[in-house]
Amino acid sequence: MSAMVEKPRSRADAPPATRCCRWRRWNAMIRVNPLAIGGWPLAGWWLPTLRSRLLLGVSLGWLMLVATLLLYSHLSGGTLAKRENLTHLEYEADLVAQQLRRSIQERQNALARLEPSLSVDDPDLVTRLQAQEGLLSLFDRLMVFDAEGEPVAAWPPFELGGPTIADRDYFRYVRGIRRPHVSEPYEGGETGVPQIMVIEPLLDDEGRFLGILGGNSSLRDGDAFINLRSLRIGAQGYVMLATSRGQVISHPDSGWIMQWVPGAERVPLMDRALYGWEGSGMGEELGGEPALMAFRQIWPADWVVGAFLPMSQVRAPIQRYATELRWVGLATMAFMLPLLWWLLGLGLAPLHRLERLIERIGRGDVESLAVDTSLGELRQVAKAFDRLDAQRRDALAAREAREAFLQAVLESSPVGMFLADMTGRMNYINPALESLSGFDLATSRTSEWVRRVHVDDRPAFIENWRAMLQSGEERRQQYRFLRGDQSLWLEMQVSQVQLDEAALGFVGMIQDITERHERETRQRWEAEHDLLTGCLNRRGFENRLEEACSLHRRKSDKVLSLIMMDLDHFKPVNDTAGHAAGDELLRRIGQLLQDAVRQRDAVARLGGDEFALLLPGCPLDQAADIAERIRERIEQIEFRAEGHGFRVTASIGVSRLDEEDRDGGPLVKRADRASYRAKHRGRNQVVIQDGVRAAAET
Repeated sequence: MSAMVEKPRSRADAPPATRCCRWRRWNAMIRVNPLAIGGWPLAGWWLPTLRSRLLLGVSLGWLMLVATLLLYSHLSGGTLAKRENLTHLEYEADLVAQQLRRSIQERQNALARLEPSLSVDDPDLVTRLQAQEGLLSLFDRLMVFDAEGEPVAAWPPFELGGPTIADRDYFRYVRGIRRPHVSEPYEGGETGVPQIMVIEPLLDDEGRFLGILGGNSSLRDGDAFINLRSLRIGAQGYVMLATSRGQVISHPDSGWIMQWVPGAERVPLMDRALYGWEGSGMGEELGGEPALMAFRQIWPADWVVGAFLPMSQVRAPIQRYATELRWVGLATMAFMLPLLWWLLGLGLAPLHRLERLIERIGRGDVESLAVDTSLGELRQVAKAFDRLDAQRRDALAAREAREAFLQAVLESSPVGMFLADMTGRMNYINPALESLSGFDLATSRTSEWVRRVHVDDRPAFIENWRAMLQSGEERRQQYRFLRGDQSLWLEMQVSQVQLDEAALGFVGMIQDITERHERETRQRWEAEHDLLTGCLNRRGFENRLEEACSLHRRKSDKVLSLIMMDLDHFKPVNDTAGHAAGDELLRRIGQLLQDAVRQRDAVARLGGDEFALLLPGCPLDQAADIAERIRERIEQIEFRAEGHGFRVTASIGVSRLDEEDRDGGPLVKRADRASYRAKHRGRNQVVIQDGVRAAAET
């Protein structure tokens, strides 16, 4: 190693003439340059350490640079301009969002005030709509459609009689939830003009759906309350309005109206806003230009307001600052670079020799550093480097072994596994998970996994994933996942990976639990249903009764009725034709009962030939009518088996839940007593027995 660096000969070894020449040369160099450029004797005596050499050179250069930057610091307003513009954009977005909320609520309230006075059967309905001058100033047209989606009345009137809207999403939505709604953008059936509709359902006193009252507004009309195209922020800034599904409602470029917002890879902040996020930041606008943007939510309509300010407008005020700073920087660099170059060249000469030695170690020519220098720091660095290099080689070998072991475990694991970084982005999935999900990380983004989660499970999945990222706690979740045309039930367990209390990322395991979930679902259904008739069994009936009574206690304006019935003359069917025939008759009776009531009503077979019908929201008189229709239909059944004809009838009791009832027990007892009395009065009849009448008869 000593042969690698040539040692200077000592002064005593040099000839006298040589020593004299060197002395004169050093004196001349010192007179010309006090730091003796290239002369190590003075540098080694006056600057004995690398630290002192670098400190001298860098301090001289940076003192002048800092002084220059302080002189022009008041011009460096780029960050401040960005922050102030973001604050202004948030303020503008707030103003627009508040104005639109008030406008929507004003229109919904106006429609709600008009709704009680309207009837789809009113022959003067068009005249009543024409008289609503206040509402007509808020909408382009007022319309009434019946429960089948057929046009009933409109002002201004339709030119061609009006469209049928039964198949439109907003009509089906309002008919289902029976609450006010603001529609997604759509093209008018007659005009083809993009528009939106504010809708109020028409209901009768019992809550039945009669139709809708709607007011529409054109998306291309400059006077519409949702038209924000004329609203400008500065010279180039603008405001955009879109639905939470990503369909544009208002944009300065009319070509974007009713178009879909690009995906998260193009406009990530807008994509977050569509999921409910409010805030501001920097990104690309719809046209692809960089811009500052702020987003606010309009919850009454499920809309998103975005305020955009192109970066060209943001940068305009600081262009002069940048130009001036550029000239100042050039002037400073022209002065400082020669000085720094001179000083650092003097100070780093030994370091360059060290660098060449390190390169040789990297090529494998040598195994350790042997630096012959007067600088103590370089000798310490060489020793530390040798130690670290040895540790590095050992650590590299150990890490490669661990990585190979981990890779083998992940590749051979039959359980689907993935690795994700601290932001939640997947960076590895094993073959088992690729085979299970059909998801290829090489060609798909992590967000694609989220989109393949079933739409009903997606909000809970996203919320659970975000909570896991924030808390780092282990999470377990079940959800549906779409693989092609197939829907799988997956169970995901995610844990945070830590090393020395530092979080490195997340590891997750995913299993296909589709078969187990279907089995558990089937078991839950069988636990509460009668396998013969498909009706509820006694346990399922008691659970539904408890739920209905609990709801009745919370909402005192609700009513609850119960029908209980026993079949008359059923035993001869079993005795004569056998139990198989009896079972078939019971199945027919069970289907008859389910067809006779609403979907939300509960039909139960309590045992043998005893049935019960739980009717929430059904008054006693209406329940009695239902019971009478059921009695008549059962009486009309002609059942033949084994060459014999049979007729059965039903003894039916009807009761209601009273205010003083603490649970469903008294309700069941009253209905059962009424059924018993119907059987003893001669069968094939309906007996109504509520709490008041029962007390009177007793």
